[in-house]
Order: sequence, then structure tokens, then C-alpha cells
Amino acid sequence: MFQTIKNRFEAKRAVWSEQTQQRIAEYAKQEQSASLRKMDMEEKQQRLLNEEVDKYLKTVHPAFLLKPEVNKALLNMLHARSEGTVSINLNMTKEMRKAYSFYHNDLKIFIQLLERKGFKVSGNEELFLNTFLTKLREKNFRVNFDQYGDFLPESVTLADALELYFDTVEAENKYDSGKIDFFAVYLNQKGITDIPLTKSRLKRKLKQFERANKDEFKMKQLERRLNGI
Repeated sequence: MFQTIKNRFEAKRAVWSEQTQQRIAEYAKQEQSASLRKMDMEEKQQRLLNEEVDKYLKTVHPAFLLKPEVNKALLNMLHARSEGTVSINLNMTKEMRKAYSFYHNDLKIFIQLLERKGFKVSGNEELFLNTFLTKLREKNFRVNFDQYGDFLPESVTLADALELYFDTVEAENKYDSGKIDFFAVYLNQKGITDIPLTKSRLKRKLKQFERANKDEFKMKQLERRLNGI
């Protein structure tokens, strides 16, 4: 009698175990399917974002957004848009004012069009901004390289590179964010520095170099004026 009960219990336990394994397998299959659907959706969203940002950047070149403080302010504006609030920044530099104007008069419309095409910016603010800035940086490098050419020879020192930068880039544009960003990428590609230079560090080095050689720069400016007579 006891053995019969024991055998029945063992049989039921085997059934329960099999049913549990089946449920685990079904759950794993559902999870895998959901994960694949999510990955597929994310790939489609990224592809759409890449295509639309590429097209948009053929019409605008907001290089001022490449300044770290400015793109941080832009991210705050994107979050504020999603939350239905207003982003206020009291440190309104020249480039910050450009960013606010660009966002409200141009970029905001692009975002609305992008969302109409299927990309949801709300909740994906960092993804949108990172993609936008990456593609803007790539375009900015191409535009400036096309304009100035490969003006740094091989095996040049950093000091020589700084001097050549001042000789090549227009004086009124030498500290623009787009020019600084281009030069930082260019230096790193050339392998002129042992460690990659951040834009803020590069800008400091440029200003220090300019102060240390101000008389030399003035003589070069005068020489250009005299050659133009």
C-alpha cells in the first residue's frame, strides 16, 4: 500500500517536473522572442535616426553645438521638452544664445518631423543627441579638412602644430567650437600628442601659445598687411 502511494507520488512529481521544465522553456522562448523584437525595433529606430540626421545636416551646420557646455544645455532642453517644462540657463554665452535660438527656431521642428516619421525622442534624448553630435562632428571635420587641407606635416611637434593652426585658420574663427573640435580630431588622427587632447585642454594650450608668442603673431599680421600693398 505504502509502496503504491509512493509510486503514484513519484509519477506525479515526474509530471510536475516535466511541466515545470516546459514552462521554463516556453518562458525562455518568449523572452528570446521579445528580446529579438526589441533589438529589431532598436535597429530600425537607429537606422531611421541616422538617415534623417544625415539629411538634416546637409541643410544646417550648427558647429557651436560641439562645445561641451552647449551640448549639455541642449540635452537639458530635450529633457525639458519631454517633461513639458522649460530649461533655463543663466550662463548665456554667445554660443549658448546661438544654441537656444537654433533649438527653438529650427531643431525643434526637425524633432517634430522625426517623431512623425516614427522615432520617439522622449525617453531617447541621450541617443538622439549622441547620434546628432557624432554625425555633426564627422561633417564638421570633413568641411574643415576640405577648407584647410592637410596642413600638418608628418612628425611635427605640438608647438609647431599650434603655430601652423594660427597660420592657417582665420583669426576671427580661431576659437570657434567647430574649428577647435576639428583641430582636436585632426591632432589625434595625426598622432601628434601622446594622449588625446580634449577640446577644453586644446583651447587652453592655444591661448597659452598665443600669449607667449603675441609679438611674433603681430609681426606676421603686419607682414601680411605689407604684402597686400
